[in-house]
Amino acid sequence: MNKNKKKMLWLIQSNQITPTIYDFLQLLQTRMGELMDLSFIVPETSSDILDRIKDLSPTSFSLSSRSATRSYQGYQAKREILNTTQFTQGLSVNDVLLLDDLGGGSVMETTLNIKNRDNICGLILQIPTPLGSSESEERVFQAAVVWAKQNQVPAIGYELLPLDTRWTLAASLPDGVVTRSWESHDLLKKTLNHQNIWLLPLYEASIFSSVSTSFNLKGAKSSYHYKATHGIPENRTVLFLPHNVAMIHEYQEMLRIITPMGKKIHLMFSYGEDQVRGGHTQEDMIEIIYKEELNQFASYSFHNINSHWEMLMADSLVACSACFQTGIAQEKNIPSIIFDPMIEPMTHGFKQRVNNAKNLQGAIKEVIALREKKMEFGTIFMQLARRIPQND
Repeated sequence: MNKNKKKMLWLIQSNQITPTIYDFLQLLQTRMGELMDLSFIVPETSSDILDRIKDLSPTSFSLSSRSATRSYQGYQAKREILNTTQFTQGLSVNDVLLLDDLGGGSVMETTLNIKNRDNICGLILQIPTPLGSSESEERVFQAAVVWAKQNQVPAIGYELLPLDTRWTLAASLPDGVVTRSWESHDLLKKTLNHQNIWLLPLYEASIFSSVSTSFNLKGAKSSYHYKATHGIPENRTVLFLPHNVAMIHEYQEMLRIITPMGKKIHLMFSYGEDQVRGGHTQEDMIEIIYKEELNQFASYSFHNINSHWEMLMADSLVACSACFQTGIAQEKNIPSIIFDPMIEPMTHGFKQRVNNAKNLQGAIKEVIALREKKMEFGTIFMQLARRIPQND
């Protein structure tokens, strides 16, 4: 191991890992291997998961805890700081403090005993919420943020449980937040009022869910593969087109409508090996018939209709009719736009139907604007690494 290689710590607790997340973290660790050391640490309170995640080579660390015994003195200090502060309903914060400091409760201070601190450029940890996190998990989270600040290491929280809620205190403690939904991203961007709020692309965001499956993991792997092989930059919008030879004219018209934005777009065409006309495959027909239109786009690629998970790479599916792939997209929460001038417009969940050129262009512009907010874990890691000087 290169002793001078920068290290990213990822803290995992007992209820923060699923088989799919575990497999993804292995993939991420391997993918980042040449650039940095992604190391996983587990508190002693979560030692039950060490065997389950052994292929990540996790390191366990101990905790130190102590209770504050001078509750009245603590109450007095807090009262002086708060002065006459009141809640909007008029109740003084001092009165509420009585319930905590003098009502038999105690203040618990937890400390992380992490030994190797060389070349650490960031600490990644899951953000708890009141509707799903344990007291032990919350204590370790708070202690980890304090440890990071004391050691001048950026603490970056990530979303698993939804963060678009009224509770923003925990999310405000780290130096940055990685979100998996645009709702959480936009709320925290407004509420926390700082720049370090990131939104993951769908192929990574979908992994961090209690119901993620091998479909999601395959989607992430294929996304990394195609982005590399086709040289797709991170800020390029990707559209998945469930093309069918029965709708050649309709897809050509749709492409013509969105060509003004083409240089910002990579097109993913699905194809079926049985969709042939004479001696021409579906790929041949797309390249021949749409040659003029394709020249207006940044890049394009072909994807077997049976590899459904590959559509996770797309920022949106764009179709000319509801079909088999749009049904899968709905099941997997993949945004879909259906352009069909023959049917009334509608919006339902992640599915949007438009029936004129102006609304289609508007919908694509919204997809492009959202794409510009997204960033992969790997890019976030490298941003953090560049901010911290290399130790000699």
